[in-house]
Amino acid sequence: MTDSRLRTHLRPFFGTRAVEDITPRLLRQWQNQLAARRGHATVMACRSILFRVLQFAEDENAITANPMRKVPAPKRPVDPDVLLGTAKRRVLTPEEAGVLLAAFPPFWWDHVITLLGCGLRISELAGLRAGRVDLARGVLQVVDTRYQTGAKYGSGFKGPKSAAGVREIPLAYQVAEAIARQLPPGHDPAALVFTGPGGGPERSGVPRGTRTVLSRDNFRRLYLRAVAKTADPATSLSPTGRDILEALRASDGQRASELAERLAVTGRRLRLATVGAWLPRLEDAGLVAADSKVARWSATAVGPGPLHQLRLSGPHDLRHTFATWLEDAGLPARVIDELMGHAGGHHAERGAAVGRAYRHTTAEMQARVVSAIEERLTIALKIAEQRWQTVSRPGGPHCLIHGL
Repeated sequence: MTDSRLRTHLRPFFGTRAVEDITPRLLRQWQNQLAARRGHATVMACRSILFRVLQFAEDENAITANPMRKVPAPKRPVDPDVLLGTAKRRVLTPEEAGVLLAAFPPFWWDHVITLLGCGLRISELAGLRAGRVDLARGVLQVVDTRYQTGAKYGSGFKGPKSAAGVREIPLAYQVAEAIARQLPPGHDPAALVFTGPGGGPERSGVPRGTRTVLSRDNFRRLYLRAVAKTADPATSLSPTGRDILEALRASDGQRASELAERLAVTGRRLRLATVGAWLPRLEDAGLVAADSKVARWSATAVGPGPLHQLRLSGPHDLRHTFATWLEDAGLPARVIDELMGHAGGHHAERGAAVGRAYRHTTAEMQARVVSAIEERLTIALKIAEQRWQTVSRPGGPHCLIHGL
């Protein structure tokens, strides 16, 4: 990202100028032009790069002072919806988390449960090693992270950005069970816990069953597809259920026999018994309605999805959700910061830095964290299982949920 910002936003403006000719006035001109074209986050990131360049020039006596120090940073734009509390939320309630979880294929349930229950970044989940998990103590340690920077810089594993990123997280029992299901065979402590779906067809070049490294970009695409599925439950149906529903949506209402005939004409031949078995399931899911007097079925109108009031944009939403769940449970901000891997700020509720140094997270506090997450994951998993059984396949992924 630094290389991209240098190439796109810094070198075109400053590349031909002598460093001693860069003045506060020139910097304000550049900053105003950039702010007119890009968002606040991009402007601040570019300011940081330029500040470091100019600070190096000052340290090497190429200039007498860093002119960026005299240029105030732009204020973050005011969003009235945020101030008034009318903006769409980015965090999920336990019930909404269950709806979203049900939209994921079963293979990914353990990944999502762990993200929800630990507040990990996707790079931290992808870099979790078996040796950093202690199920006997009920904790995992965040140390390695996975980076993906394209063809130029490649991908691999590295340590966290700061010392605060190295941390230990207590595990709710649902998370511990999810991790246990994902632990690789054998006892190699360097083996990755969470991986991709594995090898597939021969053309992929990866043998079937091979544990592949989890891709941040692929998981984000999967996440956004799951969000899209919640907008229309029909996308979560099996091909048979989806074909029956689409046929009903294309008509004003039909009997089961008429529906079977219509499907046969369109190329999808289904037995009448199959159609008859699916219609009550679709009714239970609220996707079709029955007129018992004439034994006709019709598709119901598609309203807003159950997550339409949210602004979900990627797996980082689950990290926001974890922190919010802990805050709802009354956990101190300092404890939440520690579990999130934040260095902490100067907010009043956190107290002075020396005060934070004298306060420690006790076993009782960790127990409160575990209890808060277990309570909310229980709700989320129950709803996910119910939705899966209703709109997907008979039986549902019982193996994924302990005790339901």
